[in-house]
Amino acid sequence: MSYIFNISFVVPVARKQGFIGWASGEARLAAASDTLRDFRSLLVAAIPGDTEFDKSPDRTFSIQLCFDSLKDCREWHASRFDSLMLSYSAWHGPNPLFFATILKEV
Repeated sequence: MSYIFNISFVVPVARKQGFIGWASGEARLAAASDTLRDFRSLLVAAIPGDTEFDKSPDRTFSIQLCFDSLKDCREWHASRFDSLMLSYSAWHGPNPLFFATILKEV
């Protein structure tokens, strides 16, 4: 069983490639910890039934960090989350639009 610390970001389309570069480089380094088992970056490709999705000026990305336990997720949040978000703010600017959740694989 694993736990996924999911952070979803809303990013302007014009910054899509910049986000991908940030996520695969600096974000991965900022998120690093001894308990992190996997790091992945995903793009919301479509919303079922939304025929105007591709015309949106924004894109939603998720960074998913996988851990063995809820305790590891919480400890990562306490020790590394601020570092990751400071890295994002340096790239994107202050007050990023995001939300975070912890998911449990069932």
